Amino acid sequence: MKFRLALFAGVFALLAAACGDASTAVATVNGENITADFMASLRTSTGNSLNVNTEEFRQDLSLNIIRLATIQQAESEFGISFSDADVAERIANPPLRWQELFTQLAGDEDVTDAFTETQAELSIIRDRVTAELIRGEEGYNEATLAEAPQDVTAGCVRHILVDSHLEAEAVLDRLGAGEDFIALADEVSTDTISGSGVVSGCPIGFGGFVGPFGFAAATGPLNEVIGPVESEFGFHLLRVEQRLGPPSLEELNEDPLRFYPGVTLSGFFTPWFNDAVRDSDITVAESVGRWSSAGVGIIPPGQ
Repeated sequence: MKFRLALFAGVFALLAAACGDASTAVATVNGENITADFMASLRTSTGNSLNVNTEEFRQDLSLNIIRLATIQQAESEFGISFSDADVAERIANPPLRWQELFTQLAGDEDVTDAFTETQAELSIIRDRVTAELIRGEEGYNEATLAEAPQDVTAGCVRHILVDSHLEAEAVLDRLGAGEDFIALADEVSTDTISGSGVVSGCPIGFGGFVGPFGFAAATGPLNEVIGPVESEFGFHLLRVEQRLGPPSLEELNEDPLRFYPGVTLSGFFTPWFNDAVRDSDITVAESVGRWSSAGVGIIPPGQ
C-alpha cells in the first residue's frame, strides 16, 4: 500500500507490542525489510519484550520507513550515499540547524546509539538532497543574488521608524548635525519593540525583514545611515553594523545550505520528500496495523 506522510522534523516517540521472532519483518519498503530486532535495538526500555501494538512503536516504525524510503530515493535519483564516518561526524559535530535535535537525543536516556544514528542518517539525506535540488533549479541562485540578496544575508542592524518621509528627513538632518543614532531611535522611533533601534536578534537573517528593508540592509553600505526606505510600516532609516554575506555565486552553489533560511530549504525538500514516501511500495505487518492513505501514520489493528 502506498503512503503519503507529512514532513517529520524533530524527535520521534518510540513504538512497541508483542512480536514473535525478532528477525520477523514488521515493515517492508520497496522490498527491503525492517525487522523486529532492529526496532528493539532503538530503545533501552525495550528489554527482552517488544510490543508492536502501541502508538510509540507505530511512530518509531514510521520514522524508519521514512528513513529507508528517502535513502533509497536519494541514491536512485542523485547517487547520494553516506558512510559510517559521515554518520559519526554528524552526531559529533552537527550543523547549527541540527544542534537542538542532537542535544535532545543526547539527553534522552531511553535513546540508544542506534536510534541517534537513524536521526543522523535522516538529517544527512535531507541536507544532501536539498542541496542537489537547489543546484538543479536552473538560475535560482543567480536570481536570488540579483533580486533578493537579503535571503542569503544576515547581520546586525538598527533602525529608526517614522510615519512620513518628512519626518524621516528631519531625523536625517539631526543625524547630520551630529546627534546619536541610538538616542534618536529611543526618542522618535515608532518601533517600540526594538530597543535602541536594534532589530530582533544579532546576527539575524535579513530575509525575514519586510522586502524593501531587507534589500537595503543586504546591499547598503556598512556603518552608514541608509534611507529613508519606505515599507508597509512607514519610513526607515537604518544602519547595518555587521553583515554576513551575501555570498558569491560560487559560494552559494557550493554550499547553499549554509546561506538559505530554513523556510527556503523546506520549500525544496518537502515536495521531494512527500513524493519519495508516497511513491514507495510500503507494507506493514498486520500485528502492527495498516498504512493510512490519508497520511496520518499507521492505523492500529481493528480500526
